[in-house]
Amino acid sequence: MNWNRIVVGAIAVLALVVVYDALQRDDEPVNRDTSDGYRIDLASARHESPLPASLLRAAFPGHRPTSLAVSKVAVDADGMIAVGVSHVPGNRPPTAAIELWRDELNLRSFSVPPGSFSRGLWFAGDDDAIATIGWDDRGYLYDRDGRPLSGDAYFAYETG
Repeated sequence: MNWNRIVVGAIAVLALVVVYDALQRDDEPVNRDTSDGYRIDLASARHESPLPASLLRAAFPGHRPTSLAVSKVAVDADGMIAVGVSHVPGNRPPTAAIELWRDELNLRSFSVPPGSFSRGLWFAGDDDAIATIGWDDRGYLYDRDGRPLSGDAYFAYETG
């Protein structure tokens, strides 16, 4: 009996089973129970902010920076705007914040870790939470007051 042929045949069968299983999983819809988690509203992401830079700088928590980078913007179903802004001074560590706006009225601003929204900023849950993805692919969840939330969130996003 040639054991080499048996081993090669077994590996080939195993490889076919793995490929078949992967194809079957791609065809099945993913149903996740979100009763204990947060549903991310990917449609809330926008490319630009309608707010003037002077208002964004004035609402930045802490000191008023001379310049800001607007990285991400999200708009909820009721028109609230979440703006991810950061300040990278040459001689100090970078700072970042999420600012919540309705029209041109700043509702609140809160500090977040620099880079924590570099890959995305969205409203989550019933628009009562804010979800972000950082440069390190780590997901963050905050309530509208800026407190970190615990719980499960399923992040599925594309980068371009």
